Amino acid sequence: MKIQCIDREVRQILESGIYIVPRFQRPFSWDRNNIEEFWNDATSDVKKDYFIGAFVTYNISSSVYGVVDGQQRLTTITIALCAIRDKYQELGHIAAARGVHRLIETRDLDNHALFVLGTETSYPYLQAKIQSFAKDEEEMEVREEEVALADAYNTLCWYIDSGIAEVSESDPAKSKRATKKWLDQVRDKFLSLKVISITLDNQEDAYTIFETLNTRGKDLTAADLAKNHFLRLLPTKSKSIDLPKDNWQEMQRTLESAARSIQFKTFLHHYWLSKHPFVTEKQLFRSIRNEVTTSNVKDVLSELKIDSKLYRGITEPDFLDLWGKHTLDVKDSLLCITNILNIQIANPLLLAILRLYNAKRLKDGQVRELFGLVERYHYLFTTISALPSSGGVSQMYAAHARDLSNANDSNALGVSIQDFKKKIKERIPSKDVFVSKFKQLTYANARQREVLRYTLWRIAKAKNPALDLERTSGTIEHLAPQASSAPHIHQIGNLLLVPGKFNGEILGAKVFSEKRKLLKAGGYPLEPEIIASANWGEDEIVNRTAALADFAYNQVWSIK
Repeated sequence: MKIQCIDREVRQILESGIYIVPRFQRPFSWDRNNIEEFWNDATSDVKKDYFIGAFVTYNISSSVYGVVDGQQRLTTITIALCAIRDKYQELGHIAAARGVHRLIETRDLDNHALFVLGTETSYPYLQAKIQSFAKDEEEMEVREEEVALADAYNTLCWYIDSGIAEVSESDPAKSKRATKKWLDQVRDKFLSLKVISITLDNQEDAYTIFETLNTRGKDLTAADLAKNHFLRLLPTKSKSIDLPKDNWQEMQRTLESAARSIQFKTFLHHYWLSKHPFVTEKQLFRSIRNEVTTSNVKDVLSELKIDSKLYRGITEPDFLDLWGKHTLDVKDSLLCITNILNIQIANPLLLAILRLYNAKRLKDGQVRELFGLVERYHYLFTTISALPSSGGVSQMYAAHARDLSNANDSNALGVSIQDFKKKIKERIPSKDVFVSKFKQLTYANARQREVLRYTLWRIAKAKNPALDLERTSGTIEHLAPQASSAPHIHQIGNLLLVPGKFNGEILGAKVFSEKRKLLKAGGYPLEPEIIASANWGEDEIVNRTAALADFAYNQVWSIK
């Protein structure tokens, strides 16, 4: 490996060639704090010959380089020069504006215009909206990277505007000359920033250096490093077509465009746990690097692409084309796990289940049983009993996900499901712990209302399977009116989930006897103790709360 190291200023870097951000690099991701810190360091009067670190590139062709390390800094410097150029232009200093612009856009030997910094992931936004001398006014698709670029540009423009305003106020009579001088100073400070320029011979060396520089760093995630590893093993054969990179970006878009944006690193970790021995997120890349080779990289990437959609379907079941009329309850069970109970620790197992279901290796009843086990366990253990999910639970889910994934036939799948059920049963909380926590559920706590809605719905459907009651559209009603401020009024023993036709206007603040009469007339199946009660006060509410807790533990969420 041949390496050249030279001390350089940023101006020399920008004047010496074209810099391409290669396919294995992550998108621009600096936030406002990063930009502000960089501005303060770069423009400080105290820091002379300010060193901003190493700038690592590799040779692509004559005077064309790929960026290995320093992408975020080089992009920020380019955006800063664009902001300075635009201010020169706004103030009428056209010659100075064009002078800066030649460090942003240059020309090759055939006089073709080329941007000094070339990127793919942010194309065409960076080029059209920031780098171009004349801005493109056409609306463009804006994703996470484009938002970061726009925010960086606006932040730098704000600093420049603030500096210009301060200079103008100090000497209005000499404002134009003073502002030009101040802009010149800011420009020169950015261009005189010091770097160690390290140039490598080829792209293969670049992949190796990129990984070495960042494996122990905190800036790049395992997903960034994995992307580098995959693309190194899948070199592109065409400058115009890069299917591996396109597939990676498609996976990112699938996950990021979810209703609740999903981080790629989280998906990648859970995918890996669903098929391989347990590793922490910190250990993930090393495991990937050891397992993914030239012989299997295409298959792994292909499965990742499919699984990214399935993973999104864990929190968005409607995103998946897997459900029929006879499996709507299965879909809703998954929705309850992830959106009502807010459980993520089981995701490796849920992904393995969906993968096998999608491949038609699991039957409807098996998926129903597996989702039901996860749902019931976490309702008992996490949502109500509020017991902590330790690392042992994470490893349990990963182990059973791996067992399911590695099952060779239907018999092995059946054994794996029974093993999982046995492990779950061993972890359920005691009835005393559950009941004591269940009794603390209260409508007065707004955060518990969705759990209360879910709880009342499951109980009502368990007692009356034919009841036409939708969880999302049902209304929580108080049997004894809410007007009282007594704590027992908001206990679950005083609550019913009723169909939408019994809206607040019908039942309203009516007394218990009138509500009971209207519910019976409307065909709502009231419990015998409600029908038999002459009055509905604290004793009745406390007794019903205890009865519901018992029914919940022994029947609705029981794991037998």
